[in-house]
Amino acid sequence: MPDEPISLVDYANLTRLIYAAVFDQKCWQGFLEELTRVTGGVRTHLFGYDIPAGLSLGLTAAGYDPGYIDSYNDYYGEINSWAPGFAAHKAGVVIPSQRMCSKHALFGTEFYNDWVRPQEDVAAGGGALVFKDATRMIAFGGNIRLKDEEKLEAAWLQTVGLITPHLQQAFEVSRVLAGQSLERDLLLNGTATGDAAIMLLADNGFLLYANPTGERMLREGNLLKDDHAGRVSLREPAAAEKLSHCLLALQTGTPIVSSAFRIVAPKNQVEHVCRMVAFEPEMHAVPPFPLLLGYWRRSLLVTISPVRNADPHGHKLQSRYGLTEAETAISMGIANGKRPHELADERGVSIHTIRNQLQAAMQKTGVGRQSELAVLVTKARQS
Repeated sequence: MPDEPISLVDYANLTRLIYAAVFDQKCWQGFLEELTRVTGGVRTHLFGYDIPAGLSLGLTAAGYDPGYIDSYNDYYGEINSWAPGFAAHKAGVVIPSQRMCSKHALFGTEFYNDWVRPQEDVAAGGGALVFKDATRMIAFGGNIRLKDEEKLEAAWLQTVGLITPHLQQAFEVSRVLAGQSLERDLLLNGTATGDAAIMLLADNGFLLYANPTGERMLREGNLLKDDHAGRVSLREPAAAEKLSHCLLALQTGTPIVSSAFRIVAPKNQVEHVCRMVAFEPEMHAVPPFPLLLGYWRRSLLVTISPVRNADPHGHKLQSRYGLTEAETAISMGIANGKRPHELADERGVSIHTIRNQLQAAMQKTGVGRQSELAVLVTKARQS
C-alpha cells in the first residue's frame, strides 16, 4: 500500500464494523482483520477493559501467529517494552512505536529478541490509547515489519488518527447501553429501565424506535422536539445542526463522524451527553430488528444520558449554593487544578461558556477569585 491513509470506501466499511461491535463484541475480530487487509498487512490489535460496561476485550488481534498471541498472554505481555511509554501518553494521541520505546532500547530486551524479532521483526508501527482512567483502559495499535517501515508506517499512523475517534465513540455508546440492551428493549417491548434515552432515527429524522426514557423526553419536550409527523430533532440549535449533519451523512452513505456533545435541559439545567452512531440492521444477527422496525436501511442510533457528578461532595456543594450541574462540575474542575480552556476542551463547549458558568458559580458561592472557589470546594470535600 502506498504511503497514504485508507480510502474513503475502506474508511466507511471500517466504521460500519466498529459500530456493529457496539452490539456484538465478536465484530471486533472482523474489524481488525479488515483493517489488516486494507493497510497492506499491518498486524493489528485491540485490548483492554471497561468495568462499568462489563467489557473485557483481552487481546484481540489480527495478522499475528496464534502461537505468539498465546505466548504474549502467558508471559510476554508482562515484559512488553512498549507498554510503559504507551501508557504514559494521553488518550486519543497517536504514538509511533519509536516514541513508546526507542529502537536502541528495544533491541536489547528479551521482549524484542524472543517475541518481536521472530515475527519477521515487527518493531515498527504505533497506536493510540482509546481510554485511560480509573475504570477503563483500552488500547489500539499495530505492528509493522522493519523492512516495511518506510512504506507503511506513516500511512498507518494517519489511519490510527482517523479510526481512534470512532473507537472512542463506540465504546462510549457501549457504556451507555450496558445494562439496558437495545435488543432486550425491543424484544421485551421497552420494559428495560434506566435514565439513558435510546432512539433510532431514519435518515429523514423519522423516529423508528425509542425506549421508555426516550419517549418520556419526547413528551416533555425539554431536550427533544418533534414535528407531530414523526420526525425528531433536538431543541438546542447547535445540537440540532449536528443531528442534521449526521442524518445527511446517512443519506449520502458517508461515515458518521459526530463526536459526543453536551446539551442542557432548560427547565432544570441538568447536563446531558448526546452521542450518535450509525446502526445497520443487517450487521446484527438479531432477527426481530428488521421485523419490528420495518426498516432495512441504515439508521441513526442516538443516546442521551445525564452527566453524572463523579465527586461525592458535588451534590452537597450543589445543594448548599444552588449551583447547576454544569457550575458544580466547573467548580470541581477548578479545584482539581484544571484551567478554563482545559475544561472547555474536556466538556466540548466554548471557553466563553466555561467563563460564564465559572462567573455564575463564583457569584452564588460569594467568592471573587478562582483560587477562592478552589479553596471553598476543597473545604467542602473535607467537611
